[in-house]
Amino acid sequence: MGTKTQRMQQEKTIRYTLHEDWRTKAIVPKAIEEKLEELLESAYAPYSNYPVSSVVLLDNGHTVVGTNQENAAFPDGLCGERVAVLAAKAAFPHERIKAIYIMTGEQERSPAAPCGSCRQVLHETELRQEVPYQLFLMNRTADALEFTGVQDLLPFSFTLPKNL
Repeated sequence: MGTKTQRMQQEKTIRYTLHEDWRTKAIVPKAIEEKLEELLESAYAPYSNYPVSSVVLLDNGHTVVGTNQENAAFPDGLCGERVAVLAAKAAFPHERIKAIYIMTGEQERSPAAPCGSCRQVLHETELRQEVPYQLFLMNRTADALEFTGVQDLLPFSFTLPKNL
């Protein structure tokens, strides 16, 4: 007689806060809001037509910025949030990230949603600092999503064994 395989259904809950019409709620510091807006103009997105700006706020008060920079030799470009996070860790390797703000300029789309590669970088960066950070996903004109930590963006994340 063969053995019967048991299947167990499990559920995960994604936790976030929806901020409707985020600009009227002052959830983002005004200086960061203005910087995100200004940065959208320097995003280079001729292929996707999806400009993205990002500001990383560090515990020491410094901010590091990024925009998406596409390239015809796809996938040689980088997303705005990856540019900002990697630059922040290069310039301030021992500083913890307090918050990351990501904005897209597309009015008809939902709040900015990081791609899979960006989610992995955000997740691993958070693991390295061992403390969750606030993550704000927004578009220029509508609602924003706020996460405490990035685990909810990447619930089945990839990590390497510690002995490698």
